[in-house]
Amino acid sequence: MIYLLLTSQFITAGVFAMSAYGKVREQSGFARSLADFQVPPRLRVPVAAMVTAAEIAVVPLALVPATAVAGLALGAVLLSGFAAVIGLTLRRGTRPRCRCFGAVAAPLQGAHIVRNVVLAAIATAGGGVASTYQAVAPPIGSFVVTGVLAAVVLAAVANFDDLVEVVAPRAG
Repeated sequence: MIYLLLTSQFITAGVFAMSAYGKVREQSGFARSLADFQVPPRLRVPVAAMVTAAEIAVVPLALVPATAVAGLALGAVLLSGFAAVIGLTLRRGTRPRCRCFGAVAAPLQGAHIVRNVVLAAIATAGGGVASTYQAVAPPIGSFVVTGVLAAVVLAAVANFDDLVEVVAPRAG
C-alpha cells in the first residue's frame, strides 16, 4: 500500500506543480481564458488567482505525511471540478483551448475529462490509503520505484495533448 500512497502523492503534487507553474507564468493569459468558460469579466482575475492558489496549496499538502489526506482530497476535488467544467463547456458546443498547464494547447475535448477523472481517482485512492496508513518510515527503494513511476505518468500528463493527437488525430 505504501507504493500506491507514494505514487499518488508524487503524481498529484507533480500535476499541480506543473499546472500552477504554468498559470503563475501566464496568469493574465489564464485569467483572460476564463471568458471561454463564461466567467464574468469582473470575476476572471479573482477566479484565476483562487484556482492558482488552490493548485499551489495541493503540492506541499499532498507531499507532507501529516497533511497528505487533505492535499490528496483537495487535488481530487479540483480535478473533479475541472472535469465537470470541461464537460459543461463541451456540452455548450464550445471548444476553447486547454490552458490546463498555463500555456495555450489543443482545444478541449472529452479526453481531457478522462485525464482529469483518472488523476482524481489516483488522488482519491492515495487519500484512502493515507487515511488508514500507519506512519512507518518507508524503505528508500519505495521512493525510487514510485518516483520513477510518477515521473513516467507526469511525462505523459505534460505531453497529453500530443499523445491524444497520436492516438486519435483530429480531422483536418
